[in-house]
Amino acid sequence: DKWILSRLENTTSKVTKSLDEFYTAPATIVIEKFVNDYSTWYIRCSRDRVGVGATDTKDKNSAYQTMYHCLVTLTKLLAPFMPYISANIYKNLTGEESVHLADWPKANKSLLHQTLEENMKKTREVVEKIHAQRKQKELKVRQPLAKVTIAGKSFGKPNLHQIILEETNIKILEFTNKG
Repeated sequence: DKWILSRLENTTSKVTKSLDEFYTAPATIVIEKFVNDYSTWYIRCSRDRVGVGATDTKDKNSAYQTMYHCLVTLTKLLAPFMPYISANIYKNLTGEESVHLADWPKANKSLLHQTLEENMKKTREVVEKIHAQRKQKELKVRQPLAKVTIAGKSFGKPNLHQIILEETNIKILEFTNKG
């Protein structure tokens, strides 16, 4: 949750700055990157938190609140570019009359975690490389692997390493400084 909220705040800041300077292209690129991070990474990593088997009600509610906040803020950021669909989504989410009558989102600097964003980016890169190696060797993800050794030093906290293990179906993750 902290990661996607940090991404959202960075996105809000960059889109606002870009639009204030009347440069729409950079704003759309930033929004596109956020949507990709939100939909293909955050939602995928959160599926066990909100799925049928989720037992931790507090964590489930936290995930739902985070998803809701991201979607509402995203509709506000999309409003200048996609006025009709953002208005429809916003009204369905909030029950309010129109996204175009809502205040523009303000970035909350206290939610920014640059190091976490960088470490999550590395986590995604490691997962993508492991998936590429599996594909090259024709090893499906459902087939567990005992261990993977990654060239480079460890990064992030153990919970990021746990994401790598879960996303790639590997039992042990090892880092080495050798090339």
